[in-house]
Amino acid sequence: MSDPALGQFAYLRLAIQSGKDARKHKTDNNVSKKRIRGERRSRTAEGPGPSGTQSSRRGRGAARARRPFAKRPVLRFVVLFVVFLGAFQLIMIIPFVKDTVFPKYLRVNAQVSGAIIGIFETGVHVNGNAISSPHASLSIARGCDAVEPSALFVAGVLAFPAALVSKIPGMLLGTVCLMVLNLARIVSLFYVRKHIPSVFEVMHIDVWQTLFVLLAILFWILWAMRAVRSVGPIPDATPSTG
Repeated sequence: MSDPALGQFAYLRLAIQSGKDARKHKTDNNVSKKRIRGERRSRTAEGPGPSGTQSSRRGRGAARARRPFAKRPVLRFVVLFVVFLGAFQLIMIIPFVKDTVFPKYLRVNAQVSGAIIGIFETGVHVNGNAISSPHASLSIARGCDAVEPSALFVAGVLAFPAALVSKIPGMLLGTVCLMVLNLARIVSLFYVRKHIPSVFEVMHIDVWQTLFVLLAILFWILWAMRAVRSVGPIPDATPSTG
């Protein structure tokens, strides 16, 4: 056999051997990949290790802790509402608030109401939290201040599941409206005392105090409807399982 023929034969034999080596290497790689995937499936079927089990338990515990509020929004609202009302009562018994801030607030109500009555009456005087004239007199005490209806409204807003940016304007607007309406209550009670004193207690306790509670609830309902429309339906906070 000539040299060129021998060279071609050697080249062909080398090419065949290289192809066999490449196929063998590819087969080995495929076998290794299948082995790795099989081991991963086995570990998954056996479950997580100790650290994974602890993390899973912590996650389930946190989910259970959130579940009563997540599945019961009414319960969440009631609990938060009671908490905020309780906080308000605690604030009101602080000596500085009880003895300094609140009396000043009553005097401001008396001064503003007396100024409004003075537009229509002559001889109106304001002394502390008392409004007097030659025809009638009225003392403004706790219960005639719109503080508790305002606290009722604010507690409802804070307990409602909505963004804080929508709560702040609502609380401010609702509280201001209740304060302004309280001035109208004081003025009206002054004229009831002047013209129909026999029904003063009924108007003061049965009518106005009940009306203010209803107004606080009405303002909260209006705000809640607007908050729901602006943010859309509240998503379910229950964690998904799979």
